[in-house]
Amino acid sequence: MKSRHQFRRRFSLQPSFLKEEPEEDRHHSSRSQKSEDAESPDKNDHVGTGGVAATCNVRHKIVVMGAAKVGKSSIITQFLYGTFSSKYKRTVEEMHHGEFNVAGVHLTLDILDTSGAYEFPAMRALSISSADAFILVYDVTDSGTFEEARALRDQIHETKCSTNVPIVVVGNKTDLTGDREVSYSNFSLVLI
Repeated sequence: MKSRHQFRRRFSLQPSFLKEEPEEDRHHSSRSQKSEDAESPDKNDHVGTGGVAATCNVRHKIVVMGAAKVGKSSIITQFLYGTFSSKYKRTVEEMHHGEFNVAGVHLTLDILDTSGAYEFPAMRALSISSADAFILVYDVTDSGTFEEARALRDQIHETKCSTNVPIVVVGNKTDLTGDREVSYSNFSLVLI
């Protein structure tokens, strides 16, 4: 059975000794991948009458942000690859790529997995200014990560010079309910 989703990791700033992927995948850059995507015809396009493609192509860049160890990478790998690892592996910055067909539209998502450390403010500002949408992740068992998500939301609004920015806020680690520090009522009062 052929899957309707096609996924591949595009590039990573993470040192190669920390990665768990084949050697040939380490040498792909986003620039060469984008040019390949632009030049090759889409295998999923449907041709209607008169040879006109029945689908359109849409590409969006989504940046996933939050404090360190909140589960940003885990959410991305579960969404794109259907896998989960309980081992923690620090992310520097990693771009993921997913292609979907939704209601006749070929949707390409470039998902940037950011570091929670944010040692490089210029890098963070560039990520924000170039993104179409954001996913802010916090750990429901750590109220400090919730405050970090709120600060990130404010920085996004400031950098984009608008409060009309698509942002999804995700409370992660909800399976650890006994240790919960952030309640839903707290969330809705502060972030909504």
